[in-house]
Amino acid sequence: MLRFMTLKETIKTAFANVPYPGDHNITRCPYHCKPCEEIDDYFKGTGWEGHSVEDLRDHHTALSLFTPEAFHYFLPAFMLASVESYDSLDILPDSIRFHFEFSLEHRDHFLVRLTKFSEEQRKVIVEFLRFMETKGAGSAEDAISLLNEQPAEA
Repeated sequence: MLRFMTLKETIKTAFANVPYPGDHNITRCPYHCKPCEEIDDYFKGTGWEGHSVEDLRDHHTALSLFTPEAFHYFLPAFMLASVESYDSLDILPDSIRFHFEFSLEHRDHFLVRLTKFSEEQRKVIVEFLRFMETKGAGSAEDAISLLNEQPAEA
């Protein structure tokens, strides 16, 4: 139980000073598609604390549609929900891990996102991924390896 509380507090501390991305910087969909509008509507004007586990699970696609700034800002909400309810949230830990696994098709997008995170935040994400592995989430070794590298400035 002590480890559980420590990880939650570590996540909160590491992301405490990340600025809100702005109401018009949640997604950048030039087509104004329904999924992006729903994500904008849900996350606009909110902080990363106080979201229900169910709401975050319903909006897990936001991790793919967020701007780099919104991804950086709202990631702790998804991490905390995963830690709090890992037994019933199989999709959130996998979605988070996926966004830290490098793919050549999304190289530029990945690198821009990665440069938003401080060294402390990357270490917390690695700790989170390792914790989720102990709870039965898939292997995060590729994501952990990339997070442990020093990213170039965007």
